[in-house]
Amino acid sequence: MKIEALGVGLVYIPGLEPLFESPDGAVQVLELEPQVLWRYFPERSQPYVNQLEFLNRLQALPQAKTVHGVGFPVGGSRIPDARHIPPFCEAIQTLNAAWASEHLVFNESVDSQGNPVQTGFFLPPLATQSGVEAACRTIRAVSSKLPVPFAVETPTNYLKPRQGEMSDGQFTAAVVEGADCGILLDLHNIWSNELNGRQSVEAFLSEIPLERVWELHLAGGLKYGNYWLDAHSGDIPAPVIDWARRLIPYLPNLGAVIYELLPAYLPQFGLDGVRRAVDEMHELWSYRSSSLDSESPFVSTTLSVHSQDIGLTPDLWERKLSAEILSPNGQDDELSRQLASDPAVSLIRELNRKFRLSAIISNLRMSIRLLMLSLEEDSFDQLVADYCMSLPPERFAVLESHHFADYIRKLDLEIPYLYEVLNYEMTAMDVIADGEPRTVTFTTDPQTLLETLGRGELPHELPTADYEAEITPPEERAFETQSLIH
Repeated sequence: MKIEALGVGLVYIPGLEPLFESPDGAVQVLELEPQVLWRYFPERSQPYVNQLEFLNRLQALPQAKTVHGVGFPVGGSRIPDARHIPPFCEAIQTLNAAWASEHLVFNESVDSQGNPVQTGFFLPPLATQSGVEAACRTIRAVSSKLPVPFAVETPTNYLKPRQGEMSDGQFTAAVVEGADCGILLDLHNIWSNELNGRQSVEAFLSEIPLERVWELHLAGGLKYGNYWLDAHSGDIPAPVIDWARRLIPYLPNLGAVIYELLPAYLPQFGLDGVRRAVDEMHELWSYRSSSLDSESPFVSTTLSVHSQDIGLTPDLWERKLSAEILSPNGQDDELSRQLASDPAVSLIRELNRKFRLSAIISNLRMSIRLLMLSLEEDSFDQLVADYCMSLPPERFAVLESHHFADYIRKLDLEIPYLYEVLNYEMTAMDVIADGEPRTVTFTTDPQTLLETLGRGELPHELPTADYEAEITPPEERAFETQSLIH
């Protein structure tokens, strides 16, 4: 399949508008992660709703568009919730996107009672022939319903390589050939995997069909304990740039080179830092060739693996790995023991807690600040850990926040004003969701209370009186980030 050459671009996050609107046209592609724009209404038959006004504003920008899914990955044995397809297609069609993509991982399994559970983290699929077949079924179930070509992103995998599994490159190649789809090659992910003890970049590139690489993702990362994290945190590491220079001339169907940055890092990295990354990518784009005649220069030192599926199915792998991440209980089977001994499992568990807390803070900032000011650091950390152990993660931050608020209410903590602030922020979420104004009560002046918390101070001895505060929907309701991802 021939893919249109779009050029150099950015994943959209709020604050990058000056670069997208710049008259110099340096940013040629806008990649949207549509799920982070969705409003989530769990009580509805169609719970996922686009913000069409905002989509239309993005569509009016001059860049070519692509759509990148971040909430319903396609690497596992469970077909993603089919209800996400209509709004996903709506985003594709509204933006006139050239292609769409999702991650070659899973984030949903079942618990011991067979109930579906979110993992809260992108987890690696089983890299065996049965894992290939499961991923291919899932990819086809999604891609067959889309109006544009579909690609899968190469993920980060923090786990140790397992005996009897395919290499990362062999698994990726088998999946994309079997599902007949493209590759979104996240070069920073592959480099991170090498740093963390998995397959080398050289070997990975030697094993995948380079003609199926439609898009490159580049990003920054950071050191965290003994691991290098795919953190989307700033400058593209020099070795990743060097690998891109070597690789790009051998990608005849390369359609875009895209830089990723998480919104939390934009204030520190700045528009100047993002523009620096754009300039680096233009230099890389100059190496692009449409020739199919060049033989790949990458050499594999990986032995071919004939995977063994006996006793280990994709479903079993997903259930056991999810259980070790979410609720380790010392199961005595061999697979559980192996997973429990892998230090990456503890890493993922810790990162999962941080991501869940970040999702809660996005909606309950003042409530969390009051908790942190009122509790010792160890006590606050234990509260969050206990919450995470008591309930599985949610895909959307709005539902995670509701669950956390319910959990805090049941604790009946003796922290002045906590439940008033919590009620205020939960009510504000409802107002943003449906646009209907609401009134909340306070036992002190809410403006003084919130301003005190905003300064990072505990509210001491505020005058007592009965107050009512009306919460009205903001005039500008676009880009309410509700998705709990990565």
